[in-house]
Amino acid sequence: MHSLADLSKGFFALVADAGDVVRQTYSLGLLSLGLAVVIWFVVTDAQTPTRTEVFSSSIPVQALNLPPGLATTGAIAPVNVRITADEDVLKSLTISDFKATVDLSGVTQRAATLSVHVDILRSDVKLVQVTPSTVDVTLEQVTTQTVPVKINTVATTPAGYSVSDEKVVPETVQVSGAASVMEQIDAAWVDLNLSGVQVSMERELVLSARGKDGRPLDVNIEPSTAKVSVTVVRTEGAVTFPVSPSISGNVAPGYKVSAVEADPSFVVLVGPVDVLQSIQTLTTDTIPVDGAQSDVQRSVKLSLPANARVYGSDEIVVRVRVVPATGQRNLQIAIQTKNLKEGLTASLSPDTLTATVSGALPVLDALPGDAVTAKIDLSNMAPGIYQLAPKVDVPAGVQLVGVDPPNVSVTITGP
Repeated sequence: MHSLADLSKGFFALVADAGDVVRQTYSLGLLSLGLAVVIWFVVTDAQTPTRTEVFSSSIPVQALNLPPGLATTGAIAPVNVRITADEDVLKSLTISDFKATVDLSGVTQRAATLSVHVDILRSDVKLVQVTPSTVDVTLEQVTTQTVPVKINTVATTPAGYSVSDEKVVPETVQVSGAASVMEQIDAAWVDLNLSGVQVSMERELVLSARGKDGRPLDVNIEPSTAKVSVTVVRTEGAVTFPVSPSISGNVAPGYKVSAVEADPSFVVLVGPVDVLQSIQTLTTDTIPVDGAQSDVQRSVKLSLPANARVYGSDEIVVRVRVVPATGQRNLQIAIQTKNLKEGLTASLSPDTLTATVSGALPVLDALPGDAVTAKIDLSNMAPGIYQLAPKVDVPAGVQLVGVDPPNVSVTITGP
């Protein structure tokens, strides 16, 4: 039998072995977790790779803490930024995600080279480089002047309407900015778009200042908006009329005018209402068609009454369709016989017929005398008296309308 001491040693040895197993299992678990995290990062990076590139747009630079009474001369040169981010993030960035500034605190000289500070307003983008890292800033004394407010009409009212009066409030504003910039300013402007406006209106519009070249200037305008009142009145009417082309002369004999087309076929006339009401027909300049055997096309002007005008182009393309005229002709045709047996004779009563044909008149008028034929086939006919229908043949382009008489008496005699 084992002693109590031997049993105790065995128990503690077993406990020590179990502890080793637990420690080994725990270490393997930590190692597996670490490997899983590494693999996750590798796979994620492969799916959404990180890239470093220069942002596609230049970033404007703002001046902060301008010294009192000073302003920058013109705009500060923009900068470019090199950034790092996931590829899908780079595609979604806009210029509003960046803010570039220079701090003018403590600047006493009129010209300074200052470091550019760029803030990225997104946490998933890292700034790598700013180019250039510094910019030159020139300061000038701020001047202020009072200028009139003017209206720049960028689109006019529709046809038949006009502006009888326009007012702007305030009539003058205070403009302040760098002295060299202020030299270019003689007014503050509001842009007024009257496209489609047919009634009086009132709008509040943003004021701007522009240089002689039309480009906006960096100045402060106080107040920044102005109220524009416009009185719109109807001074003229606008009426749509069909176009009636005018033609003269006669086409060639055997031809006719099948249609007269105008492009456009309708036009809008603008003018005093009484003038528009007096218009019965809107015609064009006359188009001669003398001797025409094919279509005639001309670009012509409209014949307009005084004080009326076309809204748009007044040029009309007129096409006169000329086609051969159709008609009928009565032709006297001698009747012929064929395939009569040898030794027999045949007499016809009557021996002529009248064939009525139709077609284009130039074709009918040019038919040769033997173009239309009438024949009776006497194959296998014995002597006797018969009532037979002649077969009338006409050339291509000609239609047979009728035959008179439809039958003739044929007498066949022997030797």
